[in-house]
Amino acid sequence: MVLNGIARIGGLPQTGTMSTEKDPGSLASVQSGDVLVSHPTAVREHQISIVPNPPHAVAPNHDAAVSDGRSEADAKGVDAWLTEDQTHVVKIATHRDLGEE
Repeated sequence: MVLNGIARIGGLPQTGTMSTEKDPGSLASVQSGDVLVSHPTAVREHQISIVPNPPHAVAPNHDAAVSDGRSEADAKGVDAWLTEDQTHVVKIATHRDLGEE
């Protein structure tokens, strides 16, 4: 099901790839409260949301979106994820304590 341009499985937005990590994860890796940066269409803009909520911000390009997502995750003490294909995710910031996973 696609809502607000983000595919959802089990109530969590589905995500994509792109980062410094070698192996992209699945949306099951994303926890409620995490920041999700997504690129839902062929346009340059990226959306930023707090899982499982719809997007609350739009960044003009990939670099700005990743920077904004990382900053927001840092401020909230959560992880940030990036998706380019609405199916796979790559962690772009880690701020959760290991005991919270």
